[in-house]
Amino acid sequence: MTNEMKRQSRRQFLRNTAVFGTLAAAMPAPALLADKSPNSKLQIACIGIGGRGGANIGELVGETGNSEKLYAFCDVNANTLKAQSDKYQVEHRYADYRDLLSKHAKELDAVLVATLDHTHGIIACNAMNLALHCYCEKPLANSVWETRQMAKFAETKKLCTQTGTQVRSWNTAHYYRGIELLRAGAIGEVSEVHIWCQGTYVPKSDPVGETPVPPELNYDLWLGPAQFRPFNAAWLSFSKYGFWHSGSGWITGMGPHTIDLAWTALDLATPTKIDVDGPTPPSPLYNRDQQHVTFTVSPRSASKAAAKRPLKVHWYDGNRRPEGIAAELIDPSQQAGVLFVGKEGSLQVHYGYHTLFPKEKYKDFAPPAMTYPAKSAGHHKQWLDAIKAGKPEQCECRFEYAAQYMEAILIAANMHRSSVTSAAWNAGAMQTDNAAVNKLLKPEFRSGWDFPEVKTEGSPKSDASSKRNARRFRIGNR
Repeated sequence: MTNEMKRQSRRQFLRNTAVFGTLAAAMPAPALLADKSPNSKLQIACIGIGGRGGANIGELVGETGNSEKLYAFCDVNANTLKAQSDKYQVEHRYADYRDLLSKHAKELDAVLVATLDHTHGIIACNAMNLALHCYCEKPLANSVWETRQMAKFAETKKLCTQTGTQVRSWNTAHYYRGIELLRAGAIGEVSEVHIWCQGTYVPKSDPVGETPVPPELNYDLWLGPAQFRPFNAAWLSFSKYGFWHSGSGWITGMGPHTIDLAWTALDLATPTKIDVDGPTPPSPLYNRDQQHVTFTVSPRSASKAAAKRPLKVHWYDGNRRPEGIAAELIDPSQQAGVLFVGKEGSLQVHYGYHTLFPKEKYKDFAPPAMTYPAKSAGHHKQWLDAIKAGKPEQCECRFEYAAQYMEAILIAANMHRSSVTSAAWNAGAMQTDNAAVNKLLKPEFRSGWDFPEVKTEGSPKSDASSKRNARRFRIGNR
């Protein structure tokens, strides 16, 4: 990036910062349709509209019957911006989310963020700082500190937020049925959880040298708060989620969907210890798969005696599968799943199935009465309905809730990146017992990309009040 580009970027940032400050002071908190009829259309901005962004827009429109107003689109790729804006007939179009927010915050109700992981936090927090409700793709952010700021903004401003872990609202509702079985005691007390997802973001070859920036891409905006590095076409490949500057690997890409189920079903607290077993990263640029991560964690409601024998929640990626499980208690042929092992049997769950083991034992098992919907209204519709009702607690995967397991996932990724095999985690102090991992808890943001901050003490959902909130926001208790 040239010096002139840097100067222009800085000038634009300063202009936007002044506008943001004025708007933030003027906006109500929260912006719960204060001056609109509850039946009026919500006006939504979508930031990051290709790839997962495009999928989110399609899901939002499909779930709502196109009942809301797609007011503004933003994307750093000019071709994507034009194609999607034309498709959905969106008038307001921007390359820079700062321009969009500075010009339209007062007209907007909500923002959907589906950019790359390294820009989630700064965009979402700028939007929430303007009292806009926010939906953000998983993982919430690319660092623990950013994730925590997102949770604090959502809680402080009482906003309706939703994390993009769509598995919990999948129309087959296996997620719901799994929770009902566990809470009904179908497999007895759960002693361990094993989670796996086959796949990788590891590039086929190392990105070497610099390649020309495509004319349709604004690379400076693509980098956003990340430190400048010469462009390579690999940054736009499927592996972009595995490069450390724009993602954190398969555990942050697919882990949130399945790890979320374990945290919700068992009402888990933040882990106290994390262990990582697997190949070390082959390059300072990206992760390697074939990881086995073990989170040592206790349920929030555990008695003092139970807390002394915490659960082990295991994550496996690449081609690895759960280890040490009796053959009659698992179906390892599935490419992904969450296996709860209990005293009486086991339960395996994912998007398209839920199965009790041993099968012979449970062949005549009568499922418990449904306490959750037979079919979810949809992850996006649930968020939008909560906004209209002014009830943030209706969002099943609020930032305040998701932050606790997202932090655990990010710490595991940082451990892998630093070749650290074991670390204790102190959520209240926001630090591990390893200096190398601690250095990665908060990134250094590029000049001109200051991150808005809520200064409050404590970790999300880690103290006594968090237990009350966890009960209040637990899905199914409607």
